[in-house]
Amino acid sequence: MAFAIILCFCTALAFGLPQVSASSQSIAGSVRDASGAPVSGARVSLGQSGTSTPRETVTDAQGKFSLVYSTAGNYVLHADKDGYQDATQPLILPARSEMPLAISLIRVNSAPGAPDAEGTMQFSDKPEFTVAGITDWTAAGGHGSDVNLRATEGLAQETRDLSSKNPQPRVSDPELERRLRATVQQDPSSFQANHALGTFCLRERHFADAIPLLEKANGLNPTDYEAAYHLAQAYEGASQHEKAKALVEKILAANDRADLHRLLADVHEQLNDSLAAEREYERASQLDPSEQNYFAWGGELLVHRAVEAAVAVFNKGVRAFPQSERMLVGLGAALYANGAYDAAATQLCDAVDLNPSDRRSYLFLGKMEQAAPRGLPCAEEKLALFAHRNPDDAQANFYYAIALQQSGKEQDKKHVASLLQNAVKLDPEFAEGYLQLGIVQSQIGDWVGARASYEKAALIRPSLPDPHFRLAQIYKHTGDDLRASQELQTFERLKQSDAVAVEERRREIRQFVIVPNASSDSSPH
Repeated sequence: MAFAIILCFCTALAFGLPQVSASSQSIAGSVRDASGAPVSGARVSLGQSGTSTPRETVTDAQGKFSLVYSTAGNYVLHADKDGYQDATQPLILPARSEMPLAISLIRVNSAPGAPDAEGTMQFSDKPEFTVAGITDWTAAGGHGSDVNLRATEGLAQETRDLSSKNPQPRVSDPELERRLRATVQQDPSSFQANHALGTFCLRERHFADAIPLLEKANGLNPTDYEAAYHLAQAYEGASQHEKAKALVEKILAANDRADLHRLLADVHEQLNDSLAAEREYERASQLDPSEQNYFAWGGELLVHRAVEAAVAVFNKGVRAFPQSERMLVGLGAALYANGAYDAAATQLCDAVDLNPSDRRSYLFLGKMEQAAPRGLPCAEEKLALFAHRNPDDAQANFYYAIALQQSGKEQDKKHVASLLQNAVKLDPEFAEGYLQLGIVQSQIGDWVGARASYEKAALIRPSLPDPHFRLAQIYKHTGDDLRASQELQTFERLKQSDAVAVEERRREIRQFVIVPNASSDSSPH
């Protein structure tokens, strides 16, 4: 299990600490494990390369610490605890932002899914927290810039989308369908015939066709569990959510089964009753701690900004299902949302190693790399692999270019430009690709090319503000003040519209209020 150091930059007085000299400042924070429980006894030090002995401290019983420094400059924060790998984090003090930073320490010889000292898997379905209610999105907060927050929100939604109920594959067998329909025509009162054809239509996502057949089967044999369950699935697939809810609750009265609770959770989510949905996902995981149930529960928590609770659930899922690629992806997304960027990237890189041919893990890693405040460990290596394995994939070229940009190597700029040119050639509607290409072209002094790229990005996505800001810079550089002013006005208008749209989307997602259980030492916020 990993734990994170959350830092904030503040005066000593704000934390009730001893006063220091007027020239001194302090950093303060806390050490917590993945479930939010405070970690005491962790050693934390702050020093500058080539200078005197670093300042050191140990976290208290609440996992809190504070360190004093007096000189602005580049520092290294070091953390260690017995049984964990050491970790370091470069810092520039005083910090330009008050947003929290994070360091993760990974337990030595305790990889996800490893057995304990007695050789048994420690996997409890008893949560250390309770979802006590919901609140407005403005309480959510976040780590890093608005770009980073938007990436976090997008990754959370994409994580939940990975839990899409694992539907059976489509059969696409016209001859089988013909035989099933012929059987129903020959004996329209046959339970087996109606159920078989209804199930076929359900698997093909032909919900309107499936419903009357499954209703007929359910009427002919109301006690048959499979027919009733399939009918509820058809209702849910056809967006007849109230009918699905009523039927599932009726079946649950006689069958307290995990698949019913998970289906009911899906229905509650569609009916905008997220609190009820979370409780049903949790109940499904208690009855059947399967990979599917734990992933669905963790995704629900993450989307509703119960980040530390989501980390705890995904951590348990990874320990129980270490070969689940999507569980590693979910844990990575949750850690990223919690500000543990390096630990998040490690999970995504492990997911890539599990299945190098699945592009989903690369895409999650690429989006993290693009939004993170610094380059992520192993990201450049894995995204290079993505591009190498998929040379004709626009996003593979794009995200490898992003990783090279993050490395900041001057000699990589031409390579970056080449990758981005490939990306937009492969996908001529790739607005973000044109925007990034324009940025690189500006950096190497190709103002004509940069202007064309920005104009293309703005043409493809008229609502995108950034190309207009970049165009204003180019016009300013070339002395065309009038056009520079026009582009800046367009940028400000689009930026305001974009901010309103983002706020509206955020208000649609309710944030869970998490409290620790009485028997737990954890304290997720």
